[in-house]
Amino acid sequence: MLGSTVWGCRTTWLVLSFVAATCLLFQSPPLLPGLFLSYSSFVGDLAASLAGALSPYAALSQPALAFALGTTFLLEATFWSCNAVLGLIYYFDPALLKPYKLHEDKFPPAALIRSCLADVVIGHAVVRPPLLYLTHSLFLRFGMSASPSEIPPLATIYLQLFASILVDDTLFYWSHRMLHHPAIYKHIHKQHHTFKYTIGIATEYCHPVEDFFSNILSTTAGPLLMGSHESVLWLYLNLKLWQSIDAHSGYNFPFPVSPFSVLRSMDCAPAHDYHHSHNAGNFGGFFIFWDWVCGTDVKYSAHLEKNRDKDAYWNVVGGGAGEGGAKTT
Repeated sequence: MLGSTVWGCRTTWLVLSFVAATCLLFQSPPLLPGLFLSYSSFVGDLAASLAGALSPYAALSQPALAFALGTTFLLEATFWSCNAVLGLIYYFDPALLKPYKLHEDKFPPAALIRSCLADVVIGHAVVRPPLLYLTHSLFLRFGMSASPSEIPPLATIYLQLFASILVDDTLFYWSHRMLHHPAIYKHIHKQHHTFKYTIGIATEYCHPVEDFFSNILSTTAGPLLMGSHESVLWLYLNLKLWQSIDAHSGYNFPFPVSPFSVLRSMDCAPAHDYHHSHNAGNFGGFFIFWDWVCGTDVKYSAHLEKNRDKDAYWNVVGGGAGEGGAKTT
């Protein structure tokens, strides 16, 4: 009864907070259109200047360049700000957050972290902007608009974000599961799994083939197929990036620091942490639906049950000092 009450309170708090925040963002006239217009104008002016400077060497599309720059700046801001906060947490290891650590005193080797940083920086600087520039015309063909006056109503934004999550989860689950096939894993996905104990920057440490087919296609498929407005695309890309960093953070942060494990059907960080530490099952993203349907969460469920039994034992003989909980070791 108490557990159900706690879950009910957390879910209600999540829904009310989400509704309040989005009402403030999307309904306060003209907050979202104004923010989008200001940001679009900034990247548009920057794109115009850059296109002009490069005109002797290449004829660049200003709208495509503005799209590439605008998307890149937002993703960089999300990636590095989240990981800067995590970096401080890793360095200072505050006692307040120790109950939420998924692995005690286990951290990736320094050489692996340096390799990951180099890989991420090259990908962000060399690969991402040109790829966004080249795919701009594809988004336009599917109906994407960048006009502030065409930002959809709140209900449409909610619907498209949720639909994008469902499409993303489906494509990511099956492509991720395919990457674990023995004939493929050692050539492609093994790079990502060199992080047995993950940190935030490990989110994007992967082989280029994996990055394109499992990450990029899964994330962009929903907004692309629905012809979502550029602002909705940007919202979803940053939401997915935040969720992915959270899943690799090494912490099971509580709500509202992390909203990604607040519902029973999510369990993002602990489930994905187990996937890395044990290299078994848990191929999903936002939700654990496909793992549940396909039975690829069986080992993880048994692991959780074992830890719950261990907690119960230590609560009896150890004066309440349980050893299981959210830990996945």
